[in-house]
Amino acid sequence: MLHKMSLALAVATAVLAVNASAWADITILVPSGSEGDGLRAAAADYGKLKGTKVEIVQAPYANVFEQGANAGATRSGVFDIILMDDPWIPFFAENGHLEDLTTYFKNAGVEGPDDDFLSKSRAICRNPYDEGPYVCLPYVGNAQMFFYDAAKFKEAGVESPETWDDVLKAAKALTEQGGGRYFGYVFRGGQGNPVVADFMPIFWSYGGDMFDEGRTNVTIDTPEGAQAMKMFMSLRDVSPKGVESYNANEVGTAMAAGTAASSINWPNWVATFEDPSQSRMVGKISYSPIPDGTKPGSSEIGHWTMGIMSAAKNKQEAFDFMMWATSPEQIKISAERGNPPVRASVFTDAELTSQEKFRHYPVLMEAIEASTPRPRHPKWPEIENAFGIELSKAVAGTITPEEALKNSQAAVEQITGLK
Repeated sequence: MLHKMSLALAVATAVLAVNASAWADITILVPSGSEGDGLRAAAADYGKLKGTKVEIVQAPYANVFEQGANAGATRSGVFDIILMDDPWIPFFAENGHLEDLTTYFKNAGVEGPDDDFLSKSRAICRNPYDEGPYVCLPYVGNAQMFFYDAAKFKEAGVESPETWDDVLKAAKALTEQGGGRYFGYVFRGGQGNPVVADFMPIFWSYGGDMFDEGRTNVTIDTPEGAQAMKMFMSLRDVSPKGVESYNANEVGTAMAAGTAASSINWPNWVATFEDPSQSRMVGKISYSPIPDGTKPGSSEIGHWTMGIMSAAKNKQEAFDFMMWATSPEQIKISAERGNPPVRASVFTDAELTSQEKFRHYPVLMEAIEASTPRPRHPKWPEIENAFGIELSKAVAGTITPEEALKNSQAAVEQITGLK
């Protein structure tokens, strides 16, 4: 039934896209949620300002990837712009679905995105990462932060958690005190993206990585990977039962209800935690960069980026819209609408940072600049799914951590053809 519903939704989205592109000057494919809503509002503003007909086609996360991939493979030209999650960039770029923006920047009299964009926000938009040509522009500045109840951590003897050992010390004490009703830590342990997203920052903080520097070998089942898994399993032991099925909503709900003291999380949850109608923790949650392991902590970057489809019908007009939508003025408006910015001038804007709902901006800016991209591989969606299945099994206790690393190593080698 789920497959049929997904297929029906994909077909409906495709039909909508074809109809939209028939009358629009620019058609943009975006995900459901705040990111897509923000760009929809910007498109309406642009239409009034420029007289350009901009149509937004909105679909659930997975369907955006499917629709974009199909449009690229068939060269249908149905979409001019796609708003992409950054790990999709290698797939779209290396399959020839994205336009190289070099000529467009040159014609505009610039080398590329200006220096007001954060360096990591620019780097994520080049393929290969930080080296190749620009194939997109950053729009939504997501990166993970560490969220914790500072008062509870202080009670547990940890003033400010600088390392994962600090986190575990406080989390153990709080879980023991909680008697099954309160927990020191909570994380997403569900298969696929959820558990991988929560494991990768710990993996990196212990010196682990999925591939070696040249992307020629898989490096999951290593001593560094074993250290990261040891900490991950220790954190599982001080988390609520059943975290192997947790996704973002379960983690966010536990933090907002005040039944868990800490987690890795994304900045879009700040609005929930600071909303009295949704949270018991207003003003009580502190935000910090990812804690250190044996190496400095590093967030998983999760930017949303706009790229021009290589078969787009109105490429120059699409580029002009992207340049306008990512200008300092428009990124500030986007931030006010709920999307984290990608520009230093907006992160440090006194009008924003003086407001309680933006008090996390200095930490988020630091987190972005210390972030790491998910492994840049065109088969990343398949890799992430396979890795996430094994990690979730380890969280559930159906396989050992050692088996999870060994199985993940073998699965990723098979998917990529690497050793």
